[in-house]
Amino acid sequence: MPTPPNSTNKRLLALVLAFLFSSNTYAEPTDTSNLDLTQASLEQLLAQEISTASKIARQISDAPSAVSIVTAEDIKTYGYRTLAEILSSMRGLNITNDRAYDFLGGRGYSSPGDYSGRIMLLIDGIQMNDNVYNQSYLGNDGIVDTELIERVEYVSGPGSVTYGNNAFFGIINVITKNGANFDGTELALSSGSYHTRKARLTYGKRLENNIDLLISASGLNSEGQSFYFPAFNDGDPAHQNGRVRNQDAQHNQRLFAKIQGSNWLLSTGYSHRSKEVPTAPYGADFNRQYFYGDTSKFISGQYHTNLSEHLKLSLQTDYSDYFYQGKAYYSGTEWLENSTGRKWGTEAKFVGNWFTHHQLVFGIAYRDDYERKIKTPEVSSDRERQSTSMYLQDEITLRNNLWLNLGARYDYFTDDGDSVSPRVALIYEPAPSYTLRLSHSVAHRTPTAFEKYYTDGSTQSPNHNLKIERVAATELVIERRWSNQSRVLATIYEQSTDNMISSTPYDNIQYFNAKNTHTNGIEFELEHHAQYDVHLRTSYAYQNSRDAEGEWAANSPHHLAKFNLSAPLFHHLFRAGLEVQAVSHRTSALNTKASGYALTNFTVSAQQILPNLDAALTVRNLFDKHYEHIAPDYTTPISVIAQDGRNLWLQLTYGFK
Repeated sequence: MPTPPNSTNKRLLALVLAFLFSSNTYAEPTDTSNLDLTQASLEQLLAQEISTASKIARQISDAPSAVSIVTAEDIKTYGYRTLAEILSSMRGLNITNDRAYDFLGGRGYSSPGDYSGRIMLLIDGIQMNDNVYNQSYLGNDGIVDTELIERVEYVSGPGSVTYGNNAFFGIINVITKNGANFDGTELALSSGSYHTRKARLTYGKRLENNIDLLISASGLNSEGQSFYFPAFNDGDPAHQNGRVRNQDAQHNQRLFAKIQGSNWLLSTGYSHRSKEVPTAPYGADFNRQYFYGDTSKFISGQYHTNLSEHLKLSLQTDYSDYFYQGKAYYSGTEWLENSTGRKWGTEAKFVGNWFTHHQLVFGIAYRDDYERKIKTPEVSSDRERQSTSMYLQDEITLRNNLWLNLGARYDYFTDDGDSVSPRVALIYEPAPSYTLRLSHSVAHRTPTAFEKYYTDGSTQSPNHNLKIERVAATELVIERRWSNQSRVLATIYEQSTDNMISSTPYDNIQYFNAKNTHTNGIEFELEHHAQYDVHLRTSYAYQNSRDAEGEWAANSPHHLAKFNLSAPLFHHLFRAGLEVQAVSHRTSALNTKASGYALTNFTVSAQQILPNLDAALTVRNLFDKHYEHIAPDYTTPISVIAQDGRNLWLQLTYGFK
């Protein structure tokens, strides 16, 4: 059985619940029909409609799942440069970096080096996980510059009933800005530590015919830094006393464009990143070039229309591809590896309100993963796959303050069989300022092509018998809003997995279906907009995740705490953003320990320091804290990886109006 939170956490939950129900003040509804979210107050944001949680546009406070949001203003205030930095500031999420990729963890699961992850990434509702490794690209390998993001929505808990495969522990939806947000041309030049430079050119405009256009291009170059890995200080002359130089450079190019009218949207994006990896993973020659190249592209179209007074239609079609190239040396011999993933899909979604007190959402989707190719010197594998999905939800109004959300989805995969994902949620508003949500949902994830078919002829073997993994979760969410400017969220959850896809240790890697694992936890989040334009956002998460043997899950911190505070300085000439992130200690599957840490970041920004010129300076790891992340098994003998010390980032942005 899962281990319950300790008595201290129970008392903490009781105190917070008492606080939530201590007053009868509440926020009045706010008109947000023409709201610019980049400048939204918390009161406006609470009334903003979202679509991620249920694919039904609804207020955040009424969504059937717990929703957290980071806005464009937050991104600017705290100097976030990558999606990984944004997500690491959000409730219950943590990032692990192995000097090659950023891996996202949440809800107790954070296995280092697990390419698949278990949280779905969407950009404007389009899934961005590739179809070979199922990886989400969150760093400089991501497809969208953070300056183009209007907001990031995080919906915690299983979401397969609406989004299908891989919406396992949660959903991240990145909503991009419109051209009207820029209203002209914008040039941004940035410079940072480790000899890093970036340039971005963006044009955005709402044209006279009411067509909105956004086009952006950017490029980044970084020489990286030098490292010392004690595990390689073993007397071998080839290991140079464990020191690595000139093996951390990276380069990135991005293109993004979208054009939209009143009921349609076309968008496309391209990203290429090349990264040198200093850790010599998979037993490669230490201090020799190890290179990763990742290229992603997508194009999508969406169309929305009212078929009748009681029926709405939304059509979506998208194509995406992914290319990977790797180069390493083993005993002086060059090793080349590449992967190719291509897919397209289409979906028709209907929203009907023929019946009083019922809102129906139903649809059908088809996806064709027509290329999932992995090529190494030992093997070449290409496994196509098709999937068909049908889903139905009913939002039932039981009373004017009580709703029942019922839904189910059926997915069929040509290589993995079928899966049914149900959800039931009860949403209750005992008073206008309170919302309670109780839900139970089931989600699934199919094995990736990498997990099921990859082999290098020595360290990893395929397993064609891998099965679909599933998670069942029950969650209670309590939300309170008051004083028109504040929001408190508290959630307690329990989840269990069946056929969890795990891997054996390095040197004999094979993925297999493990027995049940269990997680329970508590999460809190507070947002407050005070007088004098002072903004506060803070959260705490306790998570207790146990594997099939009852052992503490690898790289899963028990405690995650986040604190964000921003305020104007010198009569609003500047704005300061202070951020603190605390992560408790973690252990690896081999019982290596990484100490807990508290990381402090500080940003000061200024608008119009000269006409049309903005500036921002970010200092990450302000106090030069030494901290480490758990290393993946495949970086053996390296067991922990030191993260960046104090580093600076300066950005100048000029708008041609």
